[in-house]
Amino acid sequence: MLYVSLFFVLVLLWFAWPVAREPGSSARWFQFLLCGGVTSFLSCSLLIPAVFALLVIALGVWPLVRARVRTFAPLAAVAIAIPYGCVSRDAAKDLAEHQRLQREYPFESLSARAPEPRTAFRAPPTGHAAIQFDSFESALDRNPDALARSVYLRQLHDSNVDTFVNNPGFGVFRMVPSRVTGERLKGRSERGESPAQPGSPVPWDASEPLVPAPDADRGALRKLHGDGLLDFVNPDGWGYIKDRDRVAGFLSHRFSKVPEAEVWQVQRIELIGLLKHPGPVVYLSEKLPAMSELQNAPTRKLDSFEARALEPIRAGDDLFATRRGEIARFVGAIRSTKQCVECHGGTRGDLLGAFSYTLRAR
Repeated sequence: MLYVSLFFVLVLLWFAWPVAREPGSSARWFQFLLCGGVTSFLSCSLLIPAVFALLVIALGVWPLVRARVRTFAPLAAVAIAIPYGCVSRDAAKDLAEHQRLQREYPFESLSARAPEPRTAFRAPPTGHAAIQFDSFESALDRNPDALARSVYLRQLHDSNVDTFVNNPGFGVFRMVPSRVTGERLKGRSERGESPAQPGSPVPWDASEPLVPAPDADRGALRKLHGDGLLDFVNPDGWGYIKDRDRVAGFLSHRFSKVPEAEVWQVQRIELIGLLKHPGPVVYLSEKLPAMSELQNAPTRKLDSFEARALEPIRAGDDLFATRRGEIARFVGAIRSTKQCVECHGGTRGDLLGAFSYTLRAR
């Protein structure tokens, strides 16, 4: 850091001045060279060795110019100014880039975008749904790249004016790769556009009885829902979360691909919203659900199947599925995990919404 490096420079000057007064003294040179070597080693910086080397050159030139230059001070000033000027130029560039990245990745509030869960939907998962929920929560733990991105975003916003004077170029941490860069903030969090809905709406006769899907189908559908939900929430894109009103680098939840299952082909996935409207609604979109695109999307009321399916989910189940021939429909719960509470508020297990799926057997 700047203040530490200035201390080392003062030490070098303390030992350089006797050499300037007695340029031919071997003892003075030995003391200065020994001090310079030790100081350069202790500083763990590229800056101090550069100052030391330039002071050696200045002291070597000093006997040749002392007849015209009255004191050694100008040569010493030049020896110090050159490396500090170069580092200051780089630090100024770093500061400008730091400020640009702060504008590119600002703090934003998620309070309006993610309303707090309602107590009416506060029913923790039960039975097999609880086991599935625990497994999904474990899968949300972010990988090292995502965690590193969060750390860099925190460093970006928790730094202040000291970023300039404490630039690694000035100090003892010169060799530590800790600088925030655009590439590090981008990480692996960016993905392609949300895909279009794979198929058209499938006619569904509301007058026919709803027969629950067999257990074999439920297992496959549960896996499809879990894989799709993990892709939708995309933990790699959460960024740095200070609190609900200060989140940086957050990438809105959305699908990046169509969930797949061995025996089922997805036709439609629609988001059931439970929090922003007076009653449950289904958001309409020609793409798979993407929260940034559904803010002002048209909605419809739940159909008879979705209304029926929501009952066991509100009671703690993770899905409700039924099958008629080659067509299957199911609704899968979206619950708040321990990681979600930071942004969504509420408590672990709160029901945030659900996905309404329509599938066709392959």
